[in-house]
This record gives sequence, structure tokens and C-alpha cells, in this order.
Amino acid sequence: MHTFTVDAPDVSRAWLEACSRLSEMPGKRAFHTVVRIANPLQENPHLRAELDRLRSARTKPPLYPIDTVVNTLFPAQLAATCTTHDELTDRYRAFYPRLREVRRNAHGTYFGRLIAYPGTAEKPEPVDQLARVIRRLDKLRSSAKWSAVYEAGTAHVTDEDKAWEEEPPQTTAETEAVIRAAALDTQTLDFPCLSHCSFQLDSATDTVHLAAYYRSHYMFDRAYGNYLALGHLCAWVARHAQLTPGTLTVMAGCARLDCTKSELGALQHSLTTPLFVLAPDPAQRAADA
Repeated sequence: MHTFTVDAPDVSRAWLEACSRLSEMPGKRAFHTVVRIANPLQENPHLRAELDRLRSARTKPPLYPIDTVVNTLFPAQLAATCTTHDELTDRYRAFYPRLREVRRNAHGTYFGRLIAYPGTAEKPEPVDQLARVIRRLDKLRSSAKWSAVYEAGTAHVTDEDKAWEEEPPQTTAETEAVIRAAALDTQTLDFPCLSHCSFQLDSATDTVHLAAYYRSHYMFDRAYGNYLALGHLCAWVARHAQLTPGTLTVMAGCARLDCTKSELGALQHSLTTPLFVLAPDPAQRAADA
């Protein structure tokens, strides 16, 4: 099995290193990959500009702008105008039915699943998983009693909070938000490629880290925007739980490189090209003459 692990300081370098590693592997794909980003909101502007240029040049098929990919997972532009999580949830849910009329959103959006996860026959009301995550992390932060939160894949998001409240004290703290709904997502391809998000609290530094798992990840088409969106998601949760956003770790069951050799070469070159060139010092220029 071909695999790799990447550790990088920002989104741009993490993404480019992952792409470069994939380019060296048979079939340009790898399994159970790990990309760890220290600051998932920081970008290299030169690489981003080149990536935007290359993506806009794709016409068959056309690719969505990176900001569109970001807003599918986390509506960063809408969130910037909201002061509370409840306000963001209410505004997003108000136009969510209209979003689902778009063909590609027929099964919902990632953020829709996070704040309006489908209920059950017994509890039909949609579940705001992010509100639960924020509430739990805030409680963990402010009380020594709440030192551990465990979520298992066998649990349903409509389960009551009492189960985790009865956990004995441990040394780690975590809480999870599920994307995939087993009863609804029976298609083998397409939505949702992101299965779940797991938030871990480092109580020593009041920092929350985010781990996300994708069953499949197309690097050129989606991964860069997804990394940024997850960074925004972690920052939003941290802000409203009065914590500091930490590291993002993205795992992919199967990662695929879906760009050409020339496109990758242009992106690699963009990191070695200076953003600007300083004019030579007049005194030095005279001395050289």
C-alpha cells in the first residue's frame, strides 16, 4: 500500500507537498494519507494566485472557484457577518432548502449536515451538531469535571448528552460531528466524501485541534478549498467555545492527484518565485557601475 504523511506550517505548503508526493506514486494515488497543518488559515498568496489561474483555465469540465468549495463546507462569508453561532445557524437554515434545489446539493451540503443533521422517526427535529460541540468544549474548558468526551460510530447524533456526561475523568477530551447519514447516503460515489470531524481539546493550552476524515479526496479539484474550510470551521468553534484554534489533521482513505504534470510544475515554481523584487540601493548601483 502506498501512503504518506505531510507536516507543514500552512495550507499552501501542506497541499503542494501532498500533491508532489502523489505525483511520485503509481497511478498518482495513495491510501490512508495524513496531512497535518499547523496554521490552517494561513496561505502563500503567490501559490494561491497561481492555483486560481490554473483552475479558471480548466473548461472541460470547469472547476468551481476555491471560495465556492470553501463555502460548501463552511460559509465563511456569511459567518463573517454573524456575531453568534445561533445567528449563523438560523440564517443558513433559512436558505438551506433553496440550496438543495441545486442539483449538486440534492443530498445536502457539508455545513448543512453539521448544523441540521437529519433526525430520526422518534426525534425528527434536525440536530445542530456544531452547537453541541461548542457547548461541550466550553464546558470542558470551564470545569475540571468535564475532562473526557467519547463519541463512537455506533452512536447517533440525536442521542442525549447524558451518556458523555457520565464518563469518568480521563486525560484527553474530544467531541465529534458526523457528516454521513447511513440511512440516507447509500450511493457509493459523490456526497459525502467527508465522513466526520473530530475536535480535541488540549486543556493545557486551551487549544482545540480538528481531525477530519475523507473517504476519497481529489487534490486539485477539492482538497485545497476543503483544507481552508476546515480551518475556518475550527476557528469558528474555537471562537465560540472561548478557545484557541490549533492544528488541522486531514486523513483520506484514498487521495488522488487530478492535475497534469505541467500544472503541478507551475505550482511548484510559484513557491520559488519572489512576490516582489526590491529596487537596488542607489549607492550600491553606483558602486557596481
